[in-house]
Amino acid sequence: MALEEDYLKLFDPEKARKVAKMVLPIAELYHRVKWLGLENIPDEVFLGAGNHTGMHFMPESVLWVGKYQFEERPVPMLTLIHHITHRLASMLKFPVHELGLLEANRQHALEALNAGFAVTVYPGGDRDVARPFSDRNQINFFDHLGYVKTALKAQVPILPIVGCGGGETLFVVNSGEKFAELTGLKRFAKIHTWPLYWSFPFGFHWGHFPHLELPLPSQMTISILKPYSISEYSSEDAENPEIVKHINDDLLRIMQKELDRLSKRRIPILGKIF
Repeated sequence: MALEEDYLKLFDPEKARKVAKMVLPIAELYHRVKWLGLENIPDEVFLGAGNHTGMHFMPESVLWVGKYQFEERPVPMLTLIHHITHRLASMLKFPVHELGLLEANRQHALEALNAGFAVTVYPGGDRDVARPFSDRNQINFFDHLGYVKTALKAQVPILPIVGCGGGETLFVVNSGEKFAELTGLKRFAKIHTWPLYWSFPFGFHWGHFPHLELPLPSQMTISILKPYSISEYSSEDAENPEIVKHINDDLLRIMQKELDRLSKRRIPILGKIF
């Protein structure tokens, strides 16, 4: 079915709000969440771009999407998720369509934006969620520039969403990128990592399959920065690699500066205590 039939008709903002009202208060309490910049969320169509860590827990994503859906907002929002996650959730009869979870695809995002939806993307993909503990406070979208091209084509601002603390909900020792490449996971399944990590309560695991485990109660801070305007560019500039790279590099710089500020003097799991 076409995107319009699948998502514009099946997406149920009220159902998404009900789920958010069940999940968000628990997640906020558990992670002692601090919100910054909520006033920067625009009342117009935007493309949100964020970082997310913590393997399948992805607390930055859960918190941001839950926070947005929690309240009635003038612009409904869809969220892009990895195609394998989307397919597995669909097979398990999880209501991905009703909750606004969109299979990661540039054309899907563009059609949704043009139809009046805000869209949130996590350009770093599985390399972001599986980054080693030592790299948890780095912003890197790994040259995935599709989000910039999509924003340019749709002529909407980009909303930077910076999360701090998710990489402390478990401990990734190695992202396993070489293993993913050697085994063909990268080429055939678009999975770039096969990480070795430690999680509570049963210790070490290998790969992306969820286990019986719980995220550590790491303190989370989510900072929504001011929308990044692209009004000086045209939709045709999406085909200009220099402009696309410039916008991406500028956004990475802005987001990294904020993450550096949030992580300064931070104690893992506890957060900032002074």
